[in-house]
Amino acid sequence: MSYILSLLKSKLPNQLRGEVSSSILCYYINDTTDIQIIRVVSEAIYRFERIVFPEERVLFEASLESYLEIHSPSPNGARITRSECRTFQVSEG
Repeated sequence: MSYILSLLKSKLPNQLRGEVSSSILCYYINDTTDIQIIRVVSEAIYRFERIVFPEERVLFEASLESYLEIHSPSPNGARITRSECRTFQVSEG
């Protein structure tokens, strides 16, 4: 896992590298048959946004205080589910 963190760290701009040490590595899988949009939200700021296709898996970094918003289609418009990113944290072992 340290290899993945160092790889992610090297891809970040210099001003964000300091935040990596307080970040957690998270994993999300779209286990629905619908296309979803996921957003990592921290203090009402979108830090990360991505379209996730059915059965697609996504690794992302987030701060401990961040939330993952999952936007899914529904008959009445988009359904938004919000969960703490720590719920999706990758555990070692």
